[in-house]
Amino acid sequence: MDERIGKFFAEHEEEILKDVAALVAVDSVRGESEPGTPFGPGPRRALDEALRIAVSHGLEGEIRGDRVLVVSLGEGEAELGILAHLDVVPPAGEWTVTEPYKMRKLDGKIYGRGVIDDKGPAVTAMWALICARELGLIRRRVELILGSDEECGSGDIEWYTRHYKMPPRVFTPDGNFPVVNTEKGRTHFEITAPPYRGEGLRVVRLRGGSVPNAVPARCEAELSDGRRLEFEGRAAHGSLPQEGDNAATRAIGALADMEGEGFELFRALRAVFPHGDVGGHAVGAACSDELSGALTVNLGVMEYDEDKGLRAQVDCRVPVCGDGEKVAGAFERALGGKARVRIISVSKPHHVPEESDIVSGLLRIYEEYTGTPGKALSMGGGTYVHEIEGGVAFGAEFPGSDVHMHEPDERVEVRELMLGGQMYAAAVAEFCG
Repeated sequence: MDERIGKFFAEHEEEILKDVAALVAVDSVRGESEPGTPFGPGPRRALDEALRIAVSHGLEGEIRGDRVLVVSLGEGEAELGILAHLDVVPPAGEWTVTEPYKMRKLDGKIYGRGVIDDKGPAVTAMWALICARELGLIRRRVELILGSDEECGSGDIEWYTRHYKMPPRVFTPDGNFPVVNTEKGRTHFEITAPPYRGEGLRVVRLRGGSVPNAVPARCEAELSDGRRLEFEGRAAHGSLPQEGDNAATRAIGALADMEGEGFELFRALRAVFPHGDVGGHAVGAACSDELSGALTVNLGVMEYDEDKGLRAQVDCRVPVCGDGEKVAGAFERALGGKARVRIISVSKPHHVPEESDIVSGLLRIYEEYTGTPGKALSMGGGTYVHEIEGGVAFGAEFPGSDVHMHEPDERVEVRELMLGGQMYAAAVAEFCG
């Protein structure tokens, strides 16, 4: 461990936090696309502000395609890329410590939208370059690649990789420490069926959930006799459906128990979505491996209308051993013609071997700077490097930290933010020194 790096970040802590505050002050939620602002004016302003900050510290930067800012240091071909994003999710909910776009330091923490995801880590990564320059730790080129559309589909990086070459090693502070080297694939499919046209008791309307990647906490149904049924569950992220209680599958089970032809569709749905089965066992799709864990299946949106019929959306997180298209096919076969399945998107699993130099090198740095054992992690959600060959996540969230990601009062401990920056500087020295 280079003690000079720790001393550098301690001496420049207030300057670093000033730069974080300047970026947090920019409302960079995605907006309407216009010429020069493909993801709206806010994300573009964030790119401009980050460029201003970089130039003020003597770094070279270039905004490419109005989508990505590249800040570079060193000579020759880039050996390392650090990928972070400057767009943020909306500041929904009640903020109690500060306004979303006004960073506040309190009791050793900073608060504000983006302080952990990803504006704070983006700034400490920039200061990692400054540190490497000032301490003479760098010879070969490093690129800090700052995007502006991670929260809404990563169209920025999709565009960037079509026009520019990524460095052979890339890490992003858009995940967890120690290192995330395995990410499940994601398959998003839709189930549709026509409405029931017969006589007798039937469902008139049903609604549960609003997005496929969240477990519905509530589902409501209205029957043709005027009865309203309400089902309560517990919300959770779609990649961790076992931590929730799906109100939509509760509703399906209750409706399937009702007598009459008007509920045949719900009996077919119960056969493939029995309440509590979040692993695809009912359709024979369950699979798991040591690298990435088990397949998860989340019925995130459930809608039925007596005029339009059924429209449901399913989010599957697929381990390295699995195949998302085959999972969707298993559901269609099990539905036996009662409903149709249409695949909306398929993202393959992502894995970088633990013995690769990027994973082993970052784990060694983590152990040196934290004094705790480092191990490679798997996750069901995707990070900013999911589609980048050889890319891994290195921070910025430490084990056990409560950062309120995507929630009101987003926060990060200043000590942890600075420690992450030190490790980024060490990574620059490791791969570009």
